[in-house]
Amino acid sequence: TIAEIESLEEQLRKSPNDTNTQLKIVTMLRTEKIRRPDLLVKCGPNLVAKYRSKLGNNIWDVREQIFTAALDLHYFPMAREQLDALVARFPASQRVKVFEGMMFECQATSSTLTAAKAAEEAAKALDIYDFIIEEDPFNATARKRRVCVQKASGTPQDMAGAARSMNDYLDMFPQDHEAWKEMADIYLEQQQLEHAKKALEEVIMLQPVNYANHLKLAEVLYSLDEVVLARKYYAQSLELNRESNPRAAVGMVLCTTAINAKSKGKSDAVNAKLYNVARQLLLQTAVSGTSEEKAMQKWLNA
Repeated sequence: TIAEIESLEEQLRKSPNDTNTQLKIVTMLRTEKIRRPDLLVKCGPNLVAKYRSKLGNNIWDVREQIFTAALDLHYFPMAREQLDALVARFPASQRVKVFEGMMFECQATSSTLTAAKAAEEAAKALDIYDFIIEEDPFNATARKRRVCVQKASGTPQDMAGAARSMNDYLDMFPQDHEAWKEMADIYLEQQQLEHAKKALEEVIMLQPVNYANHLKLAEVLYSLDEVVLARKYYAQSLELNRESNPRAAVGMVLCTTAINAKSKGKSDAVNAKLYNVARQLLLQTAVSGTSEEKAMQKWLNA
């Protein structure tokens, strides 16, 4: 698909006004969910302005694409033009109301605004999301966008508010593994490791074969000095991905070394085996005879 997009992009360079190529690009980006805002702002406005008949009812999907692409690039006049058209066509739509909030939300991040003006724009976004949630408490998009606004502020007060908002969301949508990951990240930013641990346990229940989830939980457990349990999750992460997972191997070495130090000389065959597995994996990642391999050997033998 990427190759097809690149081929169409090349055609567009040769014939910038070819509406058939523009339409193919916009359609493919939408159906394949590819994020190329640069292409959308190049092709979309011309299509909706001059060739509406080719778009039919898809014109509203294209306007949405142009709107989000323009926000990505901070092309606010272009975004406003598309938003106004959507509001005029769908004045009662909660989806379009969310777009209004996104407009204020994105404007709040503009480097051209003072801190006070940015806070004002963010507050407008929150007001819109709160209005939508009051009308429809199960509007997942509005609840997620609300969390994004609070996180963007970065203040301890707003980060605590983001955690509360995400908890409210997860009470309603407990199967959303991406939301649990976001919840864990929020807690990690606040150094609330115990809460992050619980959130990551939920992630693993929902996505048990993703090695990165096991790795992240292992690192939190290691930070909590729960090294035996951390070893278990490092091992599972390596079981799921040995080829490109040196971080888990490093964590396994640290865990097994810590466990060995705490054992006061007592033999632990499992710990020794896991240490050797991680050690060999790390040595395999370093090119033989290089300074990297020597540094790795030195660290492992320390």
